[in-house]
Amino acid sequence: MRAPSDPQIVHPFPADQIDGWVRTMSATFLEEAGDDAHQRWVQSLTRDWDPGRAWGVIDRGRCVATLRTLPRTITVPGAGATTRLLPVDALTQVTVAATHRRRGLLSRMLGESLAAARERGDALSILIAAEWPIYGRFGYGPAVLETNLTLYPRRAGGRVTSAEPGRVRQVDREEFGTIAPDVFAAARRLRAGQVDRDQPWWDRELGLGGYPKNTALPYNWLVHEGDDGPDGLLAWSATRGFGSLPPMGAVRALGPFAANDVAYRNLWSYLSGLDAVDEIALPNRPADEAIRWLLGDGRTLVLTEQSDSMWLRLLDVPAALEARGYAVSGELVLEVVDDGAPSVAGRYRLSVDGDAVQCEPTGDDPDLTVTQPALASVYLGGMGGLRPRLLEGAVAEHTPGALSRADAMLVTPLVPWNATDF
Repeated sequence: MRAPSDPQIVHPFPADQIDGWVRTMSATFLEEAGDDAHQRWVQSLTRDWDPGRAWGVIDRGRCVATLRTLPRTITVPGAGATTRLLPVDALTQVTVAATHRRRGLLSRMLGESLAAARERGDALSILIAAEWPIYGRFGYGPAVLETNLTLYPRRAGGRVTSAEPGRVRQVDREEFGTIAPDVFAAARRLRAGQVDRDQPWWDRELGLGGYPKNTALPYNWLVHEGDDGPDGLLAWSATRGFGSLPPMGAVRALGPFAANDVAYRNLWSYLSGLDAVDEIALPNRPADEAIRWLLGDGRTLVLTEQSDSMWLRLLDVPAALEARGYAVSGELVLEVVDDGAPSVAGRYRLSVDGDAVQCEPTGDDPDLTVTQPALASVYLGGMGGLRPRLLEGAVAEHTPGALSRADAMLVTPLVPWNATDF
């Protein structure tokens, strides 16, 4: 007789059950369980596993749902064009097997993980959403866009020529892995929304330090040498060879990541000047990619796809709003509506005077009413500000001019961008 279904949430989730956990996750993400990629995943997860930040659901001896969180930091807006670092709760590897949907398993696991994040004192939770409709139900809002571009460098005006590509040098994967952490750490401070990449992240991604090698890695590794040492990164692989007739070759690039304008310009000059290449795919670039303005013909850089990427949820409104800087000084009383977390909802006075920021509960009449997901969406300075959310009723203005003042305070010089999966 078949055993009755009785799904049980397991937390902490033990490391000796990772293989079954990964099998469930692989099926949901349309990957083959048991193949080489599966084994690499199991090895990597086993090495870094924190049972206290992992959830699973077991039914009849099999894992049928997964959820994991990671301690990460992101860059948030600072004063002027600077950024600050904020520790956050990063939600990842969330799956429910098709056989166990609509049983409330995700709601229970995610509810427990968010409660744990609040207990730790995390001001924000972040995730990269596989599907739009899922996470809005749990109070997350899309806050960062991901833009895929294609450059056609052999068209007239498709190359950057006013630069010094000779400062770019090719290195092997091992040397790249030793240089990359510090360079990326400096580069990510130039823009809000960037998630950290520490040395273990690079070792895991590059298959170094005992981690299994990823066969999908690029095979050309480049470093830009500034006056004071390495300050830029780039990697690429060919996706199409070339012959004596068109089309010429095609490549896929990861980066460039540059800590300053000189490195940025020189890396693009190198990349756009590759021989025998007439198509360069550039996945996950910022929506305001500045290279367009260094090309003789900006139309040689083509937007091929743009979608939401990182989503945010505010777990502590005063802590989150005090953690970031603002473009202009001002004061607002915000009525924050959060149906999923009564402890987050409330009325708060945000006072900004230069670098001095204070946010605290208040009983005064609100200038704006805003849903927590809408406020989370604009927290990093992107998504067009709060004004577009009037249409759906996520924002209501009670004091004339308050909405314009809020958007002026929240705006950032560059749109937020996150280049790092987690």
